Amino acid sequence: MYEKIVMKKAKIKDLKKVYGIILECAKWLKSKGIKQWDPPYPRERFKQDINDGKLYYFTSDNKIIGTATLSTKKLFYYPKNFWKSSSKVWYLTKFAVPRKLENLKIGKKILKKIDEEAKKRKIKKIRIDIPEYNKKLKLYYSLSGFVPVRKSIFNKYIFILMEKIIK
Repeated sequence: MYEKIVMKKAKIKDLKKVYGIILECAKWLKSKGIKQWDPPYPRERFKQDINDGKLYYFTSDNKIIGTATLSTKKLFYYPKNFWKSSSKVWYLTKFAVPRKLENLKIGKKILKKIDEEAKKRKIKKIRIDIPEYNKKLKLYYSLSGFVPVRKSIFNKYIFILMEKIIK
């Protein structure tokens, strides 16, 4: 189960389902004392990501099993001249999997699918940022091939900026 994963560009008709996953995950994070998505991203931001062609969702057996925003533009809160590389890059944000799929390694499978799609599209690197205080998240991405590159401060929080080279 969940072996064949399909990556699809989200459309406005998908917004309710995709945003529902984000709200569910934000609520769960808050219950664990993790302030990462508190408050949750505004619905309008997801609508804009759809209009910009950056929001994707992932299916298996025609069921939505996750969502992510993949942008080729550097995020507004990164320091100026932060990334020295000008190669094709995806910035991965708002990555979430429904809580009911916890412990099924769906996130890792989706990350693998993102890697495959990146390779097809000649994307050279995938970059993420994570709150420094979230050690489990840093380990999770490290085990998926991301390496810490630098730290940045945004809204009084320190973020670890990580990168994965696509081979």
